Amino acid sequence: MTKELRKLRTDFDYTQSDLAELLGLKQTSSYSRKENGKVAFSIEEVKKLKQIFKLSTEDVVKIFLN
Repeated sequence: MTKELRKLRTDFDYTQSDLAELLGLKQTSSYSRKENGKVAFSIEEVKKLKQIFKLSTEDVVKIFLN
């Protein structure tokens, strides 16, 4: 998950701080831990990321469930 998510973030020119804000997280480190696989994303966060990155359901499964 981490490589795919990091690539998406950089391809869309977002920083970890940007995504933390978009997801309503108070600290960039909270997003960083999630992107690095140390903490799981909530279902609501996955839904938001799906919209932000315009992901298909198949892409979501590949990124978040593998």
